Amino acid sequence: MVDALFIGPHPDDIEICSGGLALSLARRGYTTGGVDLTAGEAGTRGSRSQREDEAALGAERLGLAFRECLGLPDGHIENDRASRDLVIEVIRRHRPRLVVAPIPLDHHPDHSRAGQLVKEARFLAGCARIGPDLPPWRPGRVLFYPSREVVTPSLVVDVSEVYEEKMAAVKVHASQLHDPDSDEPPTAIASADFLEAIRARDRFYGSQIGVRFGEAYVVDGPLAVDDPLPVVRDMGQSVFL
Repeated sequence: MVDALFIGPHPDDIEICSGGLALSLARRGYTTGGVDLTAGEAGTRGSRSQREDEAALGAERLGLAFRECLGLPDGHIENDRASRDLVIEVIRRHRPRLVVAPIPLDHHPDHSRAGQLVKEARFLAGCARIGPDLPPWRPGRVLFYPSREVVTPSLVVDVSEVYEEKMAAVKVHASQLHDPDSDEPPTAIASADFLEAIRARDRFYGSQIGVRFGEAYVVDGPLAVDDPLPVVRDMGQSVFL
């Protein structure tokens, strides 16, 4: 059993979109694991073996207890029965309290389909007569992360203390990032400004809660809170005000 299961469509998505949360949870003593739905084999840059090595190093940097690849086809993720059964099996096997996955409205088809796939699999994993023959288990919630979309978040996680560690984990995916000496075709991720764009996004969401860096998440439905005072933190001391 793990406390939080992070799911990404491709090997670098967990680091880019939710690496700060993974690091923050690990620092607090929670157990975390990762699942890549694809190996990123259809990516414009890098080889499958390079991406596998980078994913393993990224897992180490984030403090993940494990990182698995489900082997779905890169560029062709579908929310079908076979794919749902794979995600249901992972959820039942690891029994996470929390699942973190892409937001279903993402402009990238793999991301949006992955989000809907995980959303449905999370619910169906609790139905004893559906899916693989393992004891049913339904995580409490899914935290959906955006990539490039500007969303109104349900919550923003302060990742300021672990932010440079997050960026170090992102940078292990060197095959996808800017390399002035590379002769591979250009991509958005490989642009010289991509890392700065991530930093600007996380600075923007951090500013919404009065901290340096934040990661935004969207939740379907209300969250139960016993004590609202720690959540309604005092922003009067913010350096932004």
